[in-house]
Amino acid sequence: MPAKVLNDDWSDYDDRKIRDRRDAKDFACTESWEVDYLIRKIQKNYPAYTEMQIRAAISACCTSLRSPHPRIGFVQCVMARLRT
Repeated sequence: MPAKVLNDDWSDYDDRKIRDRRDAKDFACTESWEVDYLIRKIQKNYPAYTEMQIRAAISACCTSLRSPHPRIGFVQCVMARLRT
């Protein structure tokens, strides 16, 4: 399930992270644009999930995983929370 989201094109996300001189492979829960980006990415691939459901899953993963949050593991966490 996370593969569909992870295999999507993340180049615009990567470019912005690099411009901000931050590691593109880490997800920052404190950056609202990153949270919004992930919400849009998930809704694009899984339109049945509401923004509220996705935000709740992201929030849960932000508190349960130690920082920094590697993107792959973070997206896997979010998608696992959405499945339950």
